[in-house]
Amino acid sequence: MFDGSRALTRSNPGLGTLLFAQVPADFADWLDFVAIGTVLAYYWHAPPFAFAWLAVAMGLPYLTVGVLAGALVDRLDARQVMILGNLGRGLGSAALIFAPNWPTLVAFVALRGCADSFYSPAKQAAMQSLVAGPDLLAANGLSFSINQSSKIVAPALGGVLIALVTPQGVFATNAVVSMIAALLLIPLRAVPATAQKGTSLRHDLAESVALLRKTPALGAAIGMMSAGFFAVFLYDTLIAPTLFSLGASSTTFGFCLAAVGAGGVIGGVTVGRATGAGNSFKMIALAAGPSGATIMCVGMLQIADLRPPAAFLVAAFLLIGFLSARSVVPTRAILQEYTPPGSMGRVAALNEAASTLALLVAPFAGAALAAGLSYGAAFVAGGMLMICVALIAARYAAQLSDK
Repeated sequence: MFDGSRALTRSNPGLGTLLFAQVPADFADWLDFVAIGTVLAYYWHAPPFAFAWLAVAMGLPYLTVGVLAGALVDRLDARQVMILGNLGRGLGSAALIFAPNWPTLVAFVALRGCADSFYSPAKQAAMQSLVAGPDLLAANGLSFSINQSSKIVAPALGGVLIALVTPQGVFATNAVVSMIAALLLIPLRAVPATAQKGTSLRHDLAESVALLRKTPALGAAIGMMSAGFFAVFLYDTLIAPTLFSLGASSTTFGFCLAAVGAGGVIGGVTVGRATGAGNSFKMIALAAGPSGATIMCVGMLQIADLRPPAAFLVAAFLLIGFLSARSVVPTRAILQEYTPPGSMGRVAALNEAASTLALLVAPFAGAALAAGLSYGAAFVAGGMLMICVALIAARYAAQLSDK
């Protein structure tokens, strides 16, 4: 596995630098997550709607600023955008130190999200520029594994730091981590803009939407990614009460969450190589179908009021994480393969916006299902949606294999 990763970075100059810098960049996204929650809940005793506004602050920048950021990324050097994006995130984390109350803290979180909304599409544009077509799937797999690892390690380390220093100390640490990510990108070669010059941003945005209409595979990839996120977040916030109703302990709950992340890392690292979007769509179909079935199984256990062994539940969530990676990574590879140079920033930003919208809406839909029927109903609905994603992917895989 490690030999394959080394060979991948050697054959694609600049990829190693990009992935190495991604480690602290992704780490910074989650390191102070525990500290923010601690300040709101334990220091300021913030009201419940403060946490709702926090969720809005974390997602809204990708729906608003992010779309415009994607158009700007296509006009600029992606390397410089990533450096400035990390510096902006570092300043946003540093600003949290001085927040006097929860509304100000939430506002600073939103501003930091605005900086991150530039970084994400720039990273996708750099990946497209630096990596040869046949290696896109493997490169995205490594990138996804780094991201999933950060979601496991960073909050845990943030929790440890909270016990040693104040939340403000964690914010300061996170600011330094973002600065390190910016410094690590300096050796990366320039990724110059290839977008058409002399056009307005409005024209560029309209052009990217037209590109999705003209290229069904791109529209399908973004649609499947959004549907997948919607499926996951139908039940994601209900995992704890669902496991409780299944008789699982709080320790089992923790193991299940860790298993999802670990499965994602394993799935991303082992995704391998594939040439052509037809193979990528096939991989999505083969992963999304069993993932949906496993998710539905957990829901049906809750509806039937059964008490499965803890090991079964941990294994189920490990499988869900593994299969999720095997469906998300090929989708990103499809976007990079089908998007022409000069449009990657805009397409990546539109994908981020669509996925974020799903992330913001789905928890409320899941909560409504849980309130009206049962916790398991949200899992069943999420699993059924994943099976629909698998069917769509299988249809496109068959169409592309016939060409």
